[in-house]
Amino acid sequence: MPPDATGVARAVALADAGYSQRRIARMLGVPRTTVQDAIRRFQETESYTRSPGLGRHRCTSTRDDRFVISNVLRNRFCIATEARTRLFEVRNVSVSERTIRRRLVERNLRAFHPARAPQLIPQHHTHTHTSTTIW
Repeated sequence: MPPDATGVARAVALADAGYSQRRIARMLGVPRTTVQDAIRRFQETESYTRSPGLGRHRCTSTRDDRFVISNVLRNRFCIATEARTRLFEVRNVSVSERTIRRRLVERNLRAFHPARAPQLIPQHHTHTHTSTTIW
């Protein structure tokens, strides 16, 4: 994940102070290549911010995102596949279940995950069966 403008400014300041990229990465808690890219971008553009329009285009619009969020809030037991199907039926937008989950996480929500089976612990496995033979 690219650092914000503050992180880039700190990385550039530390690099100017003589710290190595590896040490800067450890101090900021980011990969070394992220520090390297941030410093290179600053040297090329003289700016701490990323250029607008970089990154992948979203497959859903703001309106589609609001539709998904409102449907999940109306039915809290709605799973991601149901939300995806509903989005396709109403708005004719085809996305993956993972995209639905990402949109929910952006709003600090989660899709409902149905339970598969109860978790068993060793105390559940009691051996009380004793065979008694009656003649």
